[in-house]
Amino acid sequence: MPETAGQGTGDSVQGLLHAAAIGHIGVDRRFIAKLLEQENAAAGALEFSRQPHDQDRIDLDPLLVDLFRHFQSPEALDFYIDAIRRAPEDVDDSLIQALLPFGENGAEALLHLYDELDEEQGSDIAFLLAALRVRDPRVRQVLLDRLEYDAADGAFCLGLYGDPETRPALEKLLTEVPETETTLRREIQFALEQLDAPEPQYKPEPFDILEEYPAKLLPPFDVLDEAERLEMLASPDAEIRAGAAHSFFNQELDPQVKTALLKLAQDDPEAKVRGEAWASLGDATEEDAIRTAMAAVLNDPSRPVEERGGAAVGLYAVADRKEIQEGIEALYAQGGKARIKALEAMWRSLWQPYAKYFPAHLDETDPEILRPALRGAGYFRLTRYADKIASFFDREEPYDELRDDALFAYALAMPGETTRGRVRGMLRKIDALAKLSPAETDLVMFALDERLRLHGLAPVFEEELNAEIGESDDEHEGHDHHHDHAGHDHSGHDHSGHDHSHAAQPAAKVGRNDPCPCGSGKKYKKCHGA
Repeated sequence: MPETAGQGTGDSVQGLLHAAAIGHIGVDRRFIAKLLEQENAAAGALEFSRQPHDQDRIDLDPLLVDLFRHFQSPEALDFYIDAIRRAPEDVDDSLIQALLPFGENGAEALLHLYDELDEEQGSDIAFLLAALRVRDPRVRQVLLDRLEYDAADGAFCLGLYGDPETRPALEKLLTEVPETETTLRREIQFALEQLDAPEPQYKPEPFDILEEYPAKLLPPFDVLDEAERLEMLASPDAEIRAGAAHSFFNQELDPQVKTALLKLAQDDPEAKVRGEAWASLGDATEEDAIRTAMAAVLNDPSRPVEERGGAAVGLYAVADRKEIQEGIEALYAQGGKARIKALEAMWRSLWQPYAKYFPAHLDETDPEILRPALRGAGYFRLTRYADKIASFFDREEPYDELRDDALFAYALAMPGETTRGRVRGMLRKIDALAKLSPAETDLVMFALDERLRLHGLAPVFEEELNAEIGESDDEHEGHDHHHDHAGHDHSGHDHSGHDHSHAAQPAAKVGRNDPCPCGSGKKYKKCHGA
């Protein structure tokens, strides 16, 4: 059986790490604490890092970096260099902090790695060499070469390096740069000022490895095969059972899975687990016995909201039937979490009489009810509310997390005739309104294809999206095709890109390779993140 954070994983550090690498355990604080309490944890992690990992489903490099940084393992230098070699243009901040204490040894290893790569891949390594501030003529030459290859990048690194012997090269470059190139001149002038600054004293940043991870994180079900997820339905951890049950949502169910989900829905002691199992039985509502059992749960006010709500969502494909409609509307009238689940069942149903329930909730303050309200406004194509939907593109916390939902809803509901010839223009309009990231562009492309499908038209962007993510990844990383009466694909992924595995995710933050929020156009690590 797949291992879980609370089951059978205490034998060795390598056993724990292997379980995480194949997706059987979520990497959370419980997992980290269990690792750290093992005997010879540092040696075990180091041994794991030296093993082949080409069959791993989950990249544990970031975790290993954090572990070695926690252990302050001097033997980890080779691992750090290998990690950089694997992704030389995307060196994580934690890896940079882990390397800084290595001083001359770190510089020596980085110099050898720099020689292996071409100049285009060497920017982050040059940055690391500069940050180490090891006075070595080879390092100085690398940075002077960067100045010739990329003047702004090289100037930044030379300023960070702080070697007065590089002043003539910087001064010469400054005389050659036209006055009109103000940004580059400012970068060079700043580097020259840095040469006169006092030599900084390196102080390691305080590092609490547990603070780097969420309190609870479920296994990444999307990398597991059906048999593994099926076994997890019997986990002693109720949250894992619920997550495993949800992983079958909107998927075509084979008889074995259907039987297991029905047993879970009827017998599990936890209402949350039963609710997720009922929801995932949505593909089986054509079977009278299952549909009748789900309807009975929905219409039983003595049942917990989690269970009734799950049954409501699972019944969305037959939500136009009188007894189902009455149950969903009764759930809606109850308010709170019951209403949220009722609204989800309504928008998934695509049954037009439910459209009237959504507009009023676009003015709510609770993001949990705003999410299904946006979905409904999109799927019921409430065009008159398009401006209100668009107002969620740029809201501040806690509403910023609704941006994906708003983009998807707007693509479905925005004004304009729905034809295959017009959707590219719609994409351009949304991009102009919202300044889409590449991932958001994919999301909107999918939504526009969904709009075409809802009008009985063939998608326009599907081939481009499949080419980008690869057919082999489509099952696990695409977006959820809505399963409705029109017979749309039901691949089991959610349109908005939100994770519904009930896992607490780490807070989002600006990555070192993301554009700096100050608007300079530079990478964060080479501007305010330096």
